Amino acid sequence: MIFNIAICDDDPKDIETLQTHLQKISMELDIDFNITIYNSSKNLLKEYTAPGLYHLLFLDVEMPFMDGIELAKKIRALPDRSVRIIFVSSYPRYMKESFDVQAFQYLTKPYSYEELRKIIIQIVQDYENSQVTKLLVHTDFSEELVNLSEIISVKSLNSKKKLLLVSMEKKEIEVAGLIGDWEKELANEGFVSPCRGILINIRHLHYFKGSELVMSDGSVIPLSRRKEKTIRNLFNKNLLVVSMKR
Repeated sequence: MIFNIAICDDDPKDIETLQTHLQKISMELDIDFNITIYNSSKNLLKEYTAPGLYHLLFLDVEMPFMDGIELAKKIRALPDRSVRIIFVSSYPRYMKESFDVQAFQYLTKPYSYEELRKIIIQIVQDYENSQVTKLLVHTDFSEELVNLSEIISVKSLNSKKKLLLVSMEKKEIEVAGLIGDWEKELANEGFVSPCRGILINIRHLHYFKGSELVMSDGSVIPLSRRKEKTIRNLFNKNLLVVSMKR
């Protein structure tokens, strides 16, 4: 999966330090990070329009306009109860207040790389252990829970009948649904469409073979020329994507 992280801090040096640490963790542990930077709580709040936007937030406590504690309260009130919040501050006196917004951790500057690494490992492991898709409906009306990590590809068998084939590591199942709906639902979980009617789990992509993709189970998936750049970028980034928003 791709782990979506937001950093909200008005100090460029602190942002740079955190980014550097996260990049190193990404490379060491093979964890895919998609990081968005905000230089003010106002900007983050403006774009935080719905729950589930991020898996993890790093919030500076002392910022102009609105401090990190107040920002976290507004995010929880959306409500977004699942996002993990880590406060970063030079002043430990705010630690008690952070409990009111269910903060996962409170890092006091300057913190060490190892401190951050342990926290990230715990968060990612907790999140991955909790991830299963919700009740996939079979054509015979039975239901089954499936681990996202086990899904290799999803193919449209019959769009009129809303029938999909889900290929996993040990079996295949037919489920009701539309490929477009699955693509939207799993966009932040490392799933992408390489061509019309097919969705793949980027973690199960082994290599490119001309205009085709070879998956972990040996299956071969067509690759649209229009989608090639997107697929290659997802495959190659190892992975830290940073977008700056000011």
